[in-house]
Amino acid sequence: MDFKEIDGLSITVIVDNFYDALLDDPPCGKRFRTTPEKSIYAEHGLSFFITAHKGEKKHSFLLDFGVDGNLLLHNLKVLEIEIKSISSLVLSHGHFDHYGGLKGLVKYLDYHGIKGLPLFLGEGAFSRRFFKKKDEKEFIDLGELKREEVEGVTRIYELREPIEFLPGCYLTGIIERKNDYEHIPNNLFLYKEGEIVSDNFQEELAVFFFIKGKGLVVISGCAHRGIVNTISQVVEITGIQKVHAIVGGFHLIHAEEERVHMTFKGLKDFSPDYIIPCHCTGFFAKVLFIATFGKSCIINTVGSTYHFLG
Repeated sequence: MDFKEIDGLSITVIVDNFYDALLDDPPCGKRFRTTPEKSIYAEHGLSFFITAHKGEKKHSFLLDFGVDGNLLLHNLKVLEIEIKSISSLVLSHGHFDHYGGLKGLVKYLDYHGIKGLPLFLGEGAFSRRFFKKKDEKEFIDLGELKREEVEGVTRIYELREPIEFLPGCYLTGIIERKNDYEHIPNNLFLYKEGEIVSDNFQEELAVFFFIKGKGLVVISGCAHRGIVNTISQVVEITGIQKVHAIVGGFHLIHAEEERVHMTFKGLKDFSPDYIIPCHCTGFFAKVLFIATFGKSCIINTVGSTYHFLG
C-alpha cells in the first residue's frame, strides 16, 4: 500500500470523560471555553471529529460516538460542526461508550434525509458484550450494536486488513498482539457461538495519518490490544519510524503498575512529539504520563481542537 502524505490534520474532541474550562490552551491547539450561553458536556465515552487536508482538499469524519446521541448532537452543535461536512463514520470497537451515540446520529441522519454515509468497523463489532466484576459470578450486560440499527442509513464496511478509507486517512485492520505485557483485561466478555467467552477485541481498529515533514499521527479508541502494539503495527505497515502524535484511549485504568511503566517504556521508544491520553487511560495513569513525558503530554478536555501541520 502506498501511504500518502497530508499537509495537516485537525482533531476536535466531541466526547470524553473530562472537561475543564480553565486549563491553558495546549501548544498544538485550542480549548473550548464555556460561556453563559454555551455549555459543553462530558461523559464516560469518546468521539473525535477529524479533518485531514492536502492542498485545498479536505475530508472530515467521526471516529466513535460516545454513549448518548443527544449529548453527541448537542456538543457538535455547540462546537459549530456541521453534520453535512462529515464524509465517513468510523467505529473503533463494539463497546457502548463508543457506539451508543451512533444510534442517535443515525436517527438524525435519517430524519434529515442524509443516507449512504460509509460506516467502517472491524469484523465482530456487531457482538453482544459483557463485563464481570472481580470475585463476582454474574455478568453485566453491556448491550450490542445491531446491524439493523444502522444499515440502510449508512453503508457498512467490515474490515480485517489495513485500508485507506478517505484520501490520506488509514485504518489499521486487525492489530496484532506482539509484546508480552499488554494483556487484554480478563473481565471483558462477548457472546459468541452460543456462549459467553473472553473478549479478545479482534475487531478493534485505530486510525492513522502521515503528516508531511512531521511523521505519523495515530488515534486509538481504547487500545484494548495495547497502545504499544497499535503504534508498532502502524510503524511496521507504513515503514515510517517517526511518530509525531499519539491520541486516544489507552485502557490503563485498572492496569498494574508494572504494565503502566512497561507501556511508558514502549511509547518512549517511539519518541512522540505529543501524547494525548483520553477516556479509559485512567486518572492515575494520566498523572504518571505527565510525570514521565512532561510537556509532550497534554491532558485532554472535551471540545479541545488539536492541529498537526506539516
